[in-house]
Amino acid sequence: MRDADVDLYTYERLYKEFGPFAESPPDQFPAQVERELVGERYTRILTEMAKIAGYQFQHHLERSALKGFLLYGSVGVGKTTMVKRLTYELCRMLGDSGPSLDRRNEVVMVLVDGADIARGRYGDTEEQLRDLFTYARDGQSGAHHSHDDDPMRRTVLLFDDVESLFLTRGSSGAKEWHFSQNSVFFHNIDELDTAHTIVALTTNRVDLLDEAIVDRFLPYEFGVPAPEVLEEVAQAKARLQALTQDELQPTLERIRAGEVKSIREVERLVTRAFVDKVLAS
Repeated sequence: MRDADVDLYTYERLYKEFGPFAESPPDQFPAQVERELVGERYTRILTEMAKIAGYQFQHHLERSALKGFLLYGSVGVGKTTMVKRLTYELCRMLGDSGPSLDRRNEVVMVLVDGADIARGRYGDTEEQLRDLFTYARDGQSGAHHSHDDDPMRRTVLLFDDVESLFLTRGSSGAKEWHFSQNSVFFHNIDELDTAHTIVALTTNRVDLLDEAIVDRFLPYEFGVPAPEVLEEVAQAKARLQALTQDELQPTLERIRAGEVKSIREVERLVTRAFVDKVLAS
């Protein structure tokens, strides 16, 4: 498996999404970025996950019982963005947060969508899963290995909308091939080198996930963001689109009325306000 075969988030790609790290006091954790996740709960979750994953990476805990994180909640509340932000924070913690990157400390994220690895023939998806874990460990054609046979690159392996792959055995939609996929996933998780790889799962249907998968990960629930958080997101997005407060006001009123339930919905409303502004000009 090659870099071109996966949805790979390098430091450079994450930098474009979140912007540079801001100057901050030495004891501040996590460090602030230009385009930050807003809200106290998001900060707490990011802090916990970054400290845990960073500790395992920095202290070379190859066989930790903690394999990764399960982020669950409704659609559009920031689960996937949180894992990207986690990866970016790990880049900083391990020293890759400037213009000259040290590839020995590199942290990347691989985004895996169920639709990307699902295959029509029995056994093909299982092979794709094995290849993904091998790639996370070894990199492109094993190129992450140094002379002492130690993988240089650390990887956050994100399975997005994971319920599409690993259904619980009690689900009416579960088929024999789901059980086979689950088995391959369990094996690779149990054998995971946690000094170099951390796995993250996101889902908006945690009730559909195999219980054995839920038991292997540290869970974080993402509820509907508080109105003040949604307002902060709206203000940040409006600034990027050069919207005035008057142009943003209808969106803010809908948030305050409790009509908006997700960050994604805020983004849609701000985009609509921008489109309306352009068309009216």
